[in-house]
Amino acid sequence: MAAEVKLSKRLTAIAKMVNAAGPGEQKNKTGYCLCDVGTDHAHIPIRLLMDGVIDRAIAMDVIEGPLEKARGNIELYGVCDKVILRISDGLDSYRPGEAQGLVIAGMGGRIMSRILLREPDKSLDFDEIILQPQADPEFVRRAVRELGLFIDRERIVLEDNKYYPVMHVSHNRCDGPAWRTRDGSIGTEEKALFQEAEDLFGPVLLRDRDSMLKSYLLWQKGVNDRIMHSLQKANKAKAEAVKEKTEEVAQKDRLIRTALEYFEIMG
Repeated sequence: MAAEVKLSKRLTAIAKMVNAAGPGEQKNKTGYCLCDVGTDHAHIPIRLLMDGVIDRAIAMDVIEGPLEKARGNIELYGVCDKVILRISDGLDSYRPGEAQGLVIAGMGGRIMSRILLREPDKSLDFDEIILQPQADPEFVRRAVRELGLFIDRERIVLEDNKYYPVMHVSHNRCDGPAWRTRDGSIGTEEKALFQEAEDLFGPVLLRDRDSMLKSYLLWQKGVNDRIMHSLQKANKAKAEAVKEKTEEVAQKDRLIRTALEYFEIMG
């Protein structure tokens, strides 16, 4: 048999959330089957099978090429009898009741949210869902809320100078941050701002005042400030486009400042 499957820091963070007991929870059941959407090389299910974390897997991808790579890997690591490979656009080929857990990783948040919301009954069928969007995580968090599910665990991984959120989603109700303003008043406008900040930066990460989130916020503020500076020097001939982008960047700045202020108020 081939040597152990090596996972990157990002993939390791995803794998560690599969079939793992959270705070106050019991270890999950035996006979666990994982559905891995966008499996690519199938490294996550292979590693989890070899470590005894899961018992079976359904590895799916939208095109044949990645599945061929996955097929070669499951043969190499001797787990052919435990992995079903399927061509599938998102969860199209999944049948409810087949798996306890779902992993969707390595794609944009907009695509991921469409997969989750296209057939809600399938998304709601899983006991747990692990999501790792490459971009636009706010779309994923909104989709989770729309489904009536909860992010009960989340962490940020820094790999190759890029920040990656990794979310654990379940049916278990989970409290978000206890928002406060400096003067103690929270109106409709503040509530909307707080919800937008949770969608953008993660309710659990904010609630726990996660140190990696704070690093990300400070980095993102630097990026945002540089964009704003460039916009202020932009060609006046493109005034309308510049105005629209300036408003977008200004709103992002408000959200970053709101999140950073939460660290200060609650600290």
